[in-house]
Amino acid sequence: KKNCWIEKPKVQQTPLGDGLVVYTDAGKRQRQAGCVWNHNGQWQKKLIQGQAGDTLQTLELTAVVWALINSLDTPINIITDSLYVAGIVPRIQDALLRDTANPRLGQLFL
Repeated sequence: KKNCWIEKPKVQQTPLGDGLVVYTDAGKRQRQAGCVWNHNGQWQKKLIQGQAGDTLQTLELTAVVWALINSLDTPINIITDSLYVAGIVPRIQDALLRDTANPRLGQLFL
């Protein structure tokens, strides 16, 4: 008999009560993405310069990727105004990766 591992989901649709709230946004004209959060009563921010070839969607995703990477040991709630990000992030953990026409998008998923 084979063992079947059941992986605990890393993404959920309901807010985490003890999670840090991180707001993400991006601007195509300035080619920047950003994150804002409150740490010990002080607002913190991180601006991320985009790369050549970034679209608004890849910039929005860049902000979320930065937030996830920089809070690996902390539960976080991500607030985004991007329908693209809100739709794709919950599906990433179960996705199979394949070649994409947009190399920048491929980089963000890895």
